[in-house]
Amino acid sequence: GEGEGEGEGEGEGEGEGEGEGEGEGEGECRPDPEDYLPPALGVEDTWPVCSADDSADAWAPINPSISSIARVQAFAEMAAELWDNPALAAEDFVDARFIYARDEGLDSRLQRREDEHYPKAVDAEGNPATCQGEGIPALNPDRCVGPAKLLPILNDAFVAGAGGTDLQDNAARVEAALLWFLYASVYKEAFTSTTTPKDADSSYAYYTGGEGRDGGIGFAGYVRQEDSATHDAIWNGLLAVRCWRDLDQAVPAADLVMRDRALGQLDAGLDRGLALILVQRLDLLLGEGLGAAEQHAAWVFVQTLGPAILRAAALADPPQAAVVEAELARNAPTAENLQTLQEALLGLFPCP
Repeated sequence: GEGEGEGEGEGEGEGEGEGEGEGEGEGECRPDPEDYLPPALGVEDTWPVCSADDSADAWAPINPSISSIARVQAFAEMAAELWDNPALAAEDFVDARFIYARDEGLDSRLQRREDEHYPKAVDAEGNPATCQGEGIPALNPDRCVGPAKLLPILNDAFVAGAGGTDLQDNAARVEAALLWFLYASVYKEAFTSTTTPKDADSSYAYYTGGEGRDGGIGFAGYVRQEDSATHDAIWNGLLAVRCWRDLDQAVPAADLVMRDRALGQLDAGLDRGLALILVQRLDLLLGEGLGAAEQHAAWVFVQTLGPAILRAAALADPPQAAVVEAELARNAPTAENLQTLQEALLGLFPCP
């Protein structure tokens, strides 16, 4: 079990702290003074001694069984069926949907996934509600991100792809929607470990797929391929969550100041990682190696995943966030448009 508790801690745990380093090079990035850093890295921090100190490269589980690992492994299986499949065919969408719909698998969690950055869901009268209630996702699309935003994308893409329509575009939609789900899930599980400590394990799993710092499938695989420093920053953010939950074992958690330090550190790394995934796809579009169909699918991917970063972008720099939003809305972007979007993303998220 993932422990889908709502997380009753005070505040939304924003603590964005996008990092103090300047520039994009790994050697130029510097951790925030508030960050947790494993002693093995040889850099002192201001955190008390905790169990996360024992290894910089491995996770110490709170619960020996982490079911979320299987969901990220399912994402990797779907990649082989769809977006990494050089002989993509309509029947591959049918096979991928079977993987997606496994009992207690991706579909079961995506249908109820909430984004803990936003206020809790309410009904039309303003009363507390759950995202599983009829009509509630439509009233709270940002909070109820799974059922309101991601599920319709996936359902439409599976149906269209299985019908033989726009195969590469629909594979890109599935890939992007599931990456958004993983991105939201890492933060969500870290936040709800406030009331359900083992959710910290799920946060780790949704990022890494159960692997150590030197590996990682799913979201971690994408980030690590683009920038090892950002991958390390996310790992350290996960360890910050584990350290906080070791030092504060109350249920619900008592030290919400430490919690928000950990969440802010994790969030900063995740936002940079998401930006780099988008930048990499824009690199492909700006290059010369893609055919027309591949180019269109790459832009479909960016347009599908891009909205996931608008919240963090608006917190970092509202005018630049407006640039990102406007560029994402273009149906036929020019090379200049793509470069503008890429530069805006790198400027908004220069370091983890």
